[in-house]
Parts: sequence; C-alpha cells; structure tokens
Amino acid sequence: MVLLFAAVILAITLIAGYLPFLMNRNPEHMHFLIAFSAGVMLGVLFIMLPPEALERTLDAGHSLHTACYMILIGFVLLLVIDFLVKKYLHSDEHADDEHTHSITSMSAFAGLSIHSFFDGLALAAAFVAGEDVGFMVLIALCLHKAVVVFSLSSTLLMSESKSSAWKYLVAFSVISPIATVISYLCLNTGNMGFAGPALCFSVGIFMFVTLCDMVPEAFHHRDKDPKQLAALIIGLIVVIIVSYISESMMGGLEL
Repeated sequence: MVLLFAAVILAITLIAGYLPFLMNRNPEHMHFLIAFSAGVMLGVLFIMLPPEALERTLDAGHSLHTACYMILIGFVLLLVIDFLVKKYLHSDEHADDEHTHSITSMSAFAGLSIHSFFDGLALAAAFVAGEDVGFMVLIALCLHKAVVVFSLSSTLLMSESKSSAWKYLVAFSVISPIATVISYLCLNTGNMGFAGPALCFSVGIFMFVTLCDMVPEAFHHRDKDPKQLAALIIGLIVVIIVSYISESMMGGLEL
C-alpha cells in the first residue's frame, strides 16, 4: 500500500508541475487549496498521529518524556534546516517581507526539495499509524504538493528553458516518494523499541511542516479572505469526522 501512496504523490506532483507549461496559475485557488490542506494537516497533527506515536512509545517501555523529547528533536531539526536554507540559499534579503514565491529558481528548488523529503517522512509516519491516517495525510499532502510544485515549476520557467525546467521538476517529484518508501521501511523495522520514538520524531517533523509552513502560507496575503479560514476549518472538520468514524468502526470490531 505504501508503494501505491508513493506512486500517487509522484503522479500528482508531475501533473501539477506540468500545468504551468500550459497555463497561468490562479493564486486565489492555490491559497484556497493550501488552506484546506492545512486544516487537514492540523487535524491529523492533533487528533490522529500523537495517540499512535505515544502508544507505540509507551508499549515499548519508553517514558512519556522520551516521546516528548523525540517530538521536540524532530521539530527543532527541521526548524534549523529551514533557517539555514533561508539564510544561505535565498538571495533576496527582502523575500520574507514581500513573501514572493520566486526568489531564485535554484534556491526555491533546493529549499523545497529539503521540505519534500520531510513530507515523505511525514506520510510514512502517518501510514505506520494506520491506513486511515495515511489516507488523510495523503490527500492533504497531494493538495499541498500540487500547489507547491505548481509554484516551483512557474519559478523554474522564469529562468530556465522548458527542457531544463522539466528535468528539475522530475528530480523534485521523485524525492517525496523515495523518502516515503525509505522512511516507511525504517519505521517498520523489526526493532519495535525503535519504532515508537521514531514515530514521535516524525510527529515533530509533521508539526513543523503544518504549523510553520502550511498554515502561515495559507494566510500570508495582506487582504485576509474569510474563505481561506473557512477552507481550513472544513479541512479540520473532515479529519474529525473521519477520525470519529474510524474509532467507531474499530470499537465495533473490538466488540
């Protein structure tokens, strides 16, 4: 199943990345999708992932403090990586003030590629937590990556030929699927004592991607659109409903 998930992300990324070769992007629609996917990710972050991660960690004999430390380490690690990428790769000193998506094509490619790797790790962690959790994260990441790769592809086309831009796009597209498969194999290692803390570490990664990347991206426009907030809430409600149905079904099976 994890191979299917990886294949879906690969296909979505390639298709979304090819669209700028054919058409112009609509920023309003893109940010609406980001807001919805941010809501889904928030729901998964606070409702679906932590229970499984904590349960696996405690069942393996580790303390609750160990779980919290691993979550913190995952969050801080990606925070440091994100800081270094912005500091040393972004050539425009005013990029944060203007919040432009096209700083330079290469810095955008490098920075988003690093994030893409951790997106794959987050998907693998969600899949380990359960197929229902993995499916929700897959939907959110597909929406998120579709918007991100659309923007990246547009940026590449500003400074690269179509053939060069396509090569970079293909390279970017395979990062998340490969990271998903490798991370899944690592998280599903025979050493179950490792799986719990590793899953908590992934929760920290997931937390950064959601709170520091997707949510701010959804609301960075000066003119705040209530529809974006509504889209986020709808995404959150979808996760709550799916989580409730899943728990009800599992409870019925246990009976």
